[in-house]
Amino acid sequence: MAKRRTHGDGNVKKLPSGKWRGQIMDGYKDDGKRNLISFTAKTKGEVLDKIRHYWQHKDDPPAPADVQTPFEEWADTWYADYKTQVQPSTYCNYQYTLKVLKNYFGKNPIEQIKPMDVNKFHDYLLSADLSKSYVTKCRAMLIQILDAAEANEIINSNPARKSKAIKVLPTIEEESENKKDAFTDEEQILLKAHLSDNMTGHTIKVMLGTGTRTQEVLALLPEDIAEDGSTISISKAIKMVGGVPTLGPPKSKKGKRIIPVPKDYRADALYLREHSGKPYIWTSRRENGLFDVGSFRRRYYRAIKKIPGVRPLSPHCCRHTYI
Repeated sequence: MAKRRTHGDGNVKKLPSGKWRGQIMDGYKDDGKRNLISFTAKTKGEVLDKIRHYWQHKDDPPAPADVQTPFEEWADTWYADYKTQVQPSTYCNYQYTLKVLKNYFGKNPIEQIKPMDVNKFHDYLLSADLSKSYVTKCRAMLIQILDAAEANEIINSNPARKSKAIKVLPTIEEESENKKDAFTDEEQILLKAHLSDNMTGHTIKVMLGTGTRTQEVLALLPEDIAEDGSTISISKAIKMVGGVPTLGPPKSKKGKRIIPVPKDYRADALYLREHSGKPYIWTSRRENGLFDVGSFRRRYYRAIKKIPGVRPLSPHCCRHTYI
């Protein structure tokens, strides 16, 4: 039989498992029953220590509960703060990537995310057969979110920086972009000879001859092209924000420039000036009149595919060709 101890130690006995259990009574519950409290430990001494600690601290105010931050909540906070650091088009385009992260980590406390959890997230991305560039974008955003949490003392260190590296083979399109493909001299001859005599055909030739970006061409006004077609003034570009074209600055500080047009491309530049829409050379029926980048790209590929012997390279490859 367990021996009743004095000084509030209650009953202490050894269990069949080899561990020790102590039980004390601390008053009565609301229903009149005894309020019995049990303690278990490997040794009798540890049980007695737990009982003494209980009596010594039973009247202490409760310790504040650990407040943990759900990942999705902190991700939204980071995203709202990030808005001031990038252009609206970049900010808007990051929404889908953020959604992928929030769907995966959800309400999991950000303080509990470990490097192994990030590794599993990488495996999840790779199993979804996403492109290398998109997987890299997801990882980069996760690192930024957790860096901000570390800087604000929500976590002690960034687990994403301690996770394994991502190894994924690039797609054919990505390999092409990494190589900075350009049209060959033979392809340029075919393009100049066979592109249609319309806005799309002459725009592609202007891009080949001047290295202008798609977003820059779509933002041109007629007066941005010299009366003799010898120069093109670039001061603005189309930015896609939430699927809607908006007018903004060029890609970089050096983006504002006056480009000389080679003599054999001046007729194409003049065609754009003389057949211009209003107010932009490429004008849509939208309220702001701006033309959609995706719509132009579809016209571009249709025009390129009509010409045998020319690879269907991206519009940006016209810039690579010029360079």
